[in-house]
Amino acid sequence: MWASVEKWAYPQWTDPLLAAKPQMTMGATPELFMQAAGVIEFTLAFALIWTPLVRRTAAIILTAIFVSAVFEFGKVDAIGHSGIIVVLLGIAADDVRTAVRVRDAAWTPAYFGGALATFLALYYVGHEALYAGFATLPAI
Repeated sequence: MWASVEKWAYPQWTDPLLAAKPQMTMGATPELFMQAAGVIEFTLAFALIWTPLVRRTAAIILTAIFVSAVFEFGKVDAIGHSGIIVVLLGIAADDVRTAVRVRDAAWTPAYFGGALATFLALYYVGHEALYAGFATLPAI
């Protein structure tokens, strides 16, 4: 979830990559692409802490994303993401079953909003504490 906040706070970090590989944006503007990538990444990361079926599905999707990046960026990416891929495969293979009540599932939007607010606050308050000034932060 932390990395998705970085996509919103510092989308310009990927400018050199998107300039070198414009096909990655699939026709979207770089700004829209980074915002959408952040939303997708945050949602899938949040799903990793939800119900068993949702957790396994999110792990499979994230694994596919990381593995597909290896084909595009090579062995450096494979080495960097291998630990994450192994953990995601372990999550996908976990067959623990727990009953989920409708009442619990109904709270999902509130939990998601709380997680989003918490990570945004932690990111920006942490940045303020480390770098002493919101003036250095880009506008979202």
